[in-house]
Amino acid sequence: MGTFYDGLSPAVLRQRDVSVNRPRALSLGVGIFVLLSVSLITSLFLKNSWLWMDEVLSDILIADPSIAHMNKAVVSGMDANPPLFANLYWLIGHSISLNTQFLRVVSILIFSLTIALFFYYSTKLIGTPIQNFVLVTCMVSLTFLNLSLATQIRAYALFLLIGCGYFITIHQLSITPNRPKLLVAHVLLGVGLLFAHNFGLFYLAASGAFFALLWLWSKERKYLLVIGTHGLILLVWLVSWYPSFAIQSQAGKPHSWIPLPTFLSFFNTVGEIAPNLSSKLDYNPFLLWLPIARFVVIAGLFLYIVLKKTKAPFREVIRDKAFVFYGLSGFIYLLTIGIALTVSLVHTSIFLSRYLWPSSLLVIYQLIYAYYYFFGYRTYNRLSSGLLWVYVLFVGTFIVYQNRKLPHFSGDILPYFEGLDKSYPIFVETADYFLPIWFHKLAPRVCYLLDWQTAVTPGNYLNATVEHKILKSVRDNYQVNDIVPKASFNKTNFPHFYIVDEDSQYQIEEFIKQGQVKVVKTIPVAIQGHRILECTF
Repeated sequence: MGTFYDGLSPAVLRQRDVSVNRPRALSLGVGIFVLLSVSLITSLFLKNSWLWMDEVLSDILIADPSIAHMNKAVVSGMDANPPLFANLYWLIGHSISLNTQFLRVVSILIFSLTIALFFYYSTKLIGTPIQNFVLVTCMVSLTFLNLSLATQIRAYALFLLIGCGYFITIHQLSITPNRPKLLVAHVLLGVGLLFAHNFGLFYLAASGAFFALLWLWSKERKYLLVIGTHGLILLVWLVSWYPSFAIQSQAGKPHSWIPLPTFLSFFNTVGEIAPNLSSKLDYNPFLLWLPIARFVVIAGLFLYIVLKKTKAPFREVIRDKAFVFYGLSGFIYLLTIGIALTVSLVHTSIFLSRYLWPSSLLVIYQLIYAYYYFFGYRTYNRLSSGLLWVYVLFVGTFIVYQNRKLPHFSGDILPYFEGLDKSYPIFVETADYFLPIWFHKLAPRVCYLLDWQTAVTPGNYLNATVEHKILKSVRDNYQVNDIVPKASFNKTNFPHFYIVDEDSQYQIEEFIKQGQVKVVKTIPVAIQGHRILECTF
């Protein structure tokens, strides 16, 4: 085993002062920001710029000329998240530009800044700048969620940034819990976390449990101050946002759109938080064990190292800042997953990897710490430092290539619209199709039918009820007439139309069954579970 920094030996501390060159770490942090920003922004212009369903909803809100009306629409059910993201992007958009590519660039810059800050803070705790640069950029580029979420006009990048600041603050509080400035920062960042995404509640609960453990172990009352700030954060959220949260949550009734987690889906979900050579490998019938192995390795390393290191007295352990952050990272990573899984199984299914994105930072640090724990420090000569530039070029090219392959809305259905009579409207059965096609005007006229009766039909697609409520809110708040109420779906308004019929959705079948709609022609579509029906009343 290589020499490892245990935070106790003065000789090692002096070695750290030499080995951790802060200016070098800062310059490499700037390098990470530039590398990620340039490669991700470049990839934006090498693929179609179409927004997907959720991004369209975000853009509708952000483009609202009235910020007051926008906030009213957020609460009405158009979005399922708190209003911090929408308000921040509204201010940026109306101050600079509402161009959708620009707003995506804003998300990329926030993401890149987050990774750079996390790299710099981690390097202050453990490792050398060059080794950490390679480790961090490698893991970031191999984590599917980073490429998927960093380029979206959604709350995720902001949630990640605030989560990063929150993790750093609670780490410092775990060592010096009675510093007033840190306690104030904890309250501000904690409130920001809860107002960036509803999953912030789970991170708040997990960090509160961590400090409760520190208090029980140390018997030091000063940790009660941090437990108190956790309570204050929750109180602020309950008073200022819970009534609106209760309204928003109605969109998830009578059931969530997210399927209940199964044994394999659980590991696939948490596996997306960790680095992986290819997300497609996880779904290979012969490699279904891969996501299980990734989670078991991360959790197993955590338990092994923590059990070994915590044999020392509390006062010795708490002096090891690098290990304390490792313990905090692993604890919050595992407990947040546990809370989300429990809520999904006993209340409402919410187990989705993108909601857990801040945990990817915790995984990165856990793997960095484990690397140094087992392999120690290495020094690099000029030649190996020169190879860093070759590595940077490779990683940047890899990120561009990978992100270019991830269109948020593929538009595979669009070629089948070309041979259709342009005077007939095209109905679609999902918001995934309707919102991008309508927003980008990819068809002469695309419509979505609001029919609650078919949406709640047993066995129907889980999304049907949620999408009904979201699109009803879009119609009510922004007068989108192509979202058609059932009462308006008749021979007078739509004597002749097409519908993209999907096997997963039960809607037009009910009207055909009742004899209200007649199928004139069936047009085959080479997309699994799809067909286009030409219909009349």
